[in-house]
Amino acid sequence: MRKPITKWVIVAILISLVGYSGFATYNWLRAERVQSYAFNDVIYLADDSLVELSDMGLGAEYLIKPDTTDELLRETITRYFSHARTLSYASRVLRDLTNDEKYQFFGTAMINLQLFLVDVSNERPDDMKEILTTNFDIVKQMGDTLEGIFQIDNLTLADATELLGLSRNLVSG
Repeated sequence: MRKPITKWVIVAILISLVGYSGFATYNWLRAERVQSYAFNDVIYLADDSLVELSDMGLGAEYLIKPDTTDELLRETITRYFSHARTLSYASRVLRDLTNDEKYQFFGTAMINLQLFLVDVSNERPDDMKEILTTNFDIVKQMGDTLEGIFQIDNLTLADATELLGLSRNLVSG
């Protein structure tokens, strides 16, 4: 009499394991899909900011001219700050999703750029132009490096390291 009960217990355990396995697989696939969507959304979010900052060298060249208005100078620096902030946030999310250190380096470079731009924007317009002139070569190199990336998922460790090194050399007032 005991044998039939044992059989049914084993069958119930096996059915439970199969059911649990299916449920776990479904949740795993769903999480993978959500992660993929998040990755693509962050890349899409970062695209505009990457394009805008890739023109930073050209923009800085224009901003240091004597006939540039104070309003345009402040507005452009604020816009660059906003794009650098967006890229630092995007980098943080991408690092969390991929565990790739290039996004950590890139995010830190964008934070350094943000801090530099905040310091510059807090100066008088003549001092802002002087600081931009002093840092023009670095800003131009950063823009050139960003221009070669196209999309943030095309970022290489070498590019991220280069941008981090450049951003550490930015000097404000």
